[in-house]
Amino acid sequence: MATLENEYVKIKKSYEGKDDQGHLSFLAAQQDDLDMWIEYKKTSYFISKADSLLIPMPDESETLMYTTHDFGDGSGSVKILTLNGIRHLKSKIRDEQKAKREVIAFYFTLCTGLIGAVIGLVSVLKK
Repeated sequence: MATLENEYVKIKKSYEGKDDQGHLSFLAAQQDDLDMWIEYKKTSYFISKADSLLIPMPDESETLMYTTHDFGDGSGSVKILTLNGIRHLKSKIRDEQKAKREVIAFYFTLCTGLIGAVIGLVSVLKK
């Protein structure tokens, strides 16, 4: 991504106001496609994470949560989470993970207490 951006800056400086014959527009479109591909991959990751934790996805009709992009590969436009959508989903994922950790901590504490009580009972009965 950095090489594409550096190439864009280098070519932009070389034209110095002359007609660029569409080169800058082409590079800007390539960079936009690359940025959207990265966002698409992040969206796929968050969808799989939400599915594994049984977290419902935001409604696709919410314009603040999703944007659409067509990569031109014939599969049509795809829904991509916006920054608001990612924040919302990350918050839900964190809450669910915290709840699961709290359950595990509860049972760990319970088992530790029971083991201590059994040890104490055995030592009293042994005397």
